[in-house]
Amino acid sequence: MNTISMLHSLSRREKEIALKVIDGLSNKAIANELYISERTVKFHCANIYKKLNIHNRTSLIANYYRDRYKEAA
Repeated sequence: MNTISMLHSLSRREKEIALKVIDGLSNKAIANELYISERTVKFHCANIYKKLNIHNRTSLIANYYRDRYKEAA
C-alpha cells in the first residue's frame, strides 16, 4: 500500500498535520497555524510515523512524492 492511500488510515488531525509536514512546515509553524502546542504536533507526528511504518518527516515526504510520481507515470 502506498503512502497516499495510507494517509486515509490517519485521524483527521493527523492527516492535517501530515499534509503540513509534506508542505515543508516546521513543527513550530504547524503549531502556530493550528493553535496547538509544538509538543502536541510532535505527539501527532510520532503517531503518524508509527501508523505509516516510517521513522521521520523526511521519509514521509520522500514516500509521498515517490508515490505521487508513480501515480502520474
